[in-house]
Amino acid sequence: MVNLPYSTGRSIISSASLGLAITVGFTAVADAAISCVPPPALSNPITYQGKCPGEAGFPQQMKVNGRDVYIKLPTNKTCSKSLTITYARNIRITGGQFVYNDSKQAVISIGMSSGTTMIDGVLIDVNKKAADAIRTYRHKGRLIVQNVYARGIGGKPSGPHGDLVQPQGGGPLQELTLQNVSGLTGYQGLFTPYRPVEGHGTHKLRLDRVNVGYDPTFPKSSGAGKPLMLLFMGSAGDPVNKVPDKGTTLSSVYVDGSYWNFAYQKAIYAHPRTGSGNCATFDSNQKISGQACGGKPGDFAPASKVGRNYNRAYFCK
Repeated sequence: MVNLPYSTGRSIISSASLGLAITVGFTAVADAAISCVPPPALSNPITYQGKCPGEAGFPQQMKVNGRDVYIKLPTNKTCSKSLTITYARNIRITGGQFVYNDSKQAVISIGMSSGTTMIDGVLIDVNKKAADAIRTYRHKGRLIVQNVYARGIGGKPSGPHGDLVQPQGGGPLQELTLQNVSGLTGYQGLFTPYRPVEGHGTHKLRLDRVNVGYDPTFPKSSGAGKPLMLLFMGSAGDPVNKVPDKGTTLSSVYVDGSYWNFAYQKAIYAHPRTGSGNCATFDSNQKISGQACGGKPGDFAPASKVGRNYNRAYFCK
């Protein structure tokens, strides 16, 4: 977790009925199933089902020596402790809910891996702790975050802080994919800049049906005391925080600055060029295709449809 000194409808509709129609349309988009990236193939995995990290028989810290791992979190209870998996090959963590009550600086950590990790269907409430919802470190493979809702991400400038997803040093990831992901933060959102020297970030970034915003349950006097970045991808002109070198693809990406009355494009880095329809695009040197839009379309991963009630078929066809 790195503290950085950040400085940083097509027209106005007067008709209430038109506004309602637009809202309903957005919700329908959020509810539509899509073609999802499939889970990784697992060979003879270490398996935990129906238990929370820290319970008898399910350690919070797993060092698995090149094995595959399959974790199906409980449907009948909520987990509170962190989960760290290191030296795995392929990993899948699916379903379940965290309301975090631990001292570690991430709810889910994946480290020292070169395989594919998928985290899908999980509801993560960081519970206003200064912790990442999901992080990787020394991970040079792929990370897929799919059908995930996260909220309550806290932090403060003088100490550790949280991000929605952060691939930390010792990588970078080969590829980071987010599909059907909704996040609310009291500090930062997605933090994925490519730093070649330290191996932070990812070579390739794909955001497909992602909405991020500021968490209104945090008082504005808490955290940084100002709106920070919700979508920090890096920039071609930045000597440290570079944009992913193999490109970024955005599809149905929404950034909501309304809690702070903050223009959505100011919460995005690389800085985009605003256009029509409350959406923005990027200069070609940023290697970012697609656009990011302002506002909230309805959560792409509704809290009621993930966690303990998760059904992958609702999201994926």
